Amino acid sequence: MKKVNTIKFSLLLTDIFLILLVALAFFLPFLVTWYVELTGRLESLATTIMVTCYPCAPFTGLTLFYLRKVLKNIEKGDCNSPDNIKYLMYMGICCIIIAFITLIAGKFYLPFFIVAATFLFISLLVFVFRNIFINIFNCK
Repeated sequence: MKKVNTIKFSLLLTDIFLILLVALAFFLPFLVTWYVELTGRLESLATTIMVTCYPCAPFTGLTLFYLRKVLKNIEKGDCNSPDNIKYLMYMGICCIIIAFITLIAGKFYLPFFIVAATFLFISLLVFVFRNIFINIFNCK
């Protein structure tokens, strides 16, 4: 795929994920209730999942928003923008916050430990990419 096509595809996926995030935030109570009833779990699990997911949603949205800004800068040919470095830092911090929230929730529902580990790994990748941008494009 050409550079322009991959950037447009990435922007499209980012927009789709933003839409899905809003839909998930709206439908989360219904989905969680359905899951708890289907699996025969305690009703307190629904509360645990919602109390964990709703605080994570704004940080997920911010991460997608900043990713979109980085992709837009790249699309404009402005790879060496100092804003990209700032946006990548914000994305990494958002991922760490999500990891922290889900790590605490893992005490109540073990699968959240996997989510926490995943977001810690993603934050590591984001900070590595940030350092690559700094070193290749000499931005600070």
